[in-house]
Amino acid sequence: MNRRALLAVVPTVALAGCAARLGLADRVEIHRKSVHLEPADGDEPIDAAVRRYDPEDEPYYDGEIHESLADELDESEPLVLSASLLEDLEMEFDTISCRIRACEPGTDDDCHRTTLVQEDFNEVEVGDVADIVFRDSGGLVSVHERRDSRE
Repeated sequence: MNRRALLAVVPTVALAGCAARLGLADRVEIHRKSVHLEPADGDEPIDAAVRRYDPEDEPYYDGEIHESLADELDESEPLVLSASLLEDLEMEFDTISCRIRACEPGTDDDCHRTTLVQEDFNEVEVGDVADIVFRDSGGLVSVHERRDSRE
């Protein structure tokens, strides 16, 4: 990670961590991550990659990965967008949204959907427990517990 990228991430993580200690963040389990693309030509939006979590199984991709991401993503790996992939997508699509669905840990209750910046989106994996401040302009994330550390 270069210095500029690190400096961009530190305030977000610090702010989310402080909000968690102040009780302003919600502790949630990440149930779904997706990359939502809106084509420049006005065609229908695309959920290019959807990764889900089922406590009984391993995380998995739901449906096929869209051709714009297929060469960059491995179905056995977490959904992470590299800076170069994001740049390529920005040349082809009007809007790229990194979305999550998060619920109260261990349940399907009290769920929220939000959009995250790329760094926060890449930081969480489905099944992780995180402290998130949900805002209209997107969420702030601080990972509390990784899914694989609970198994």
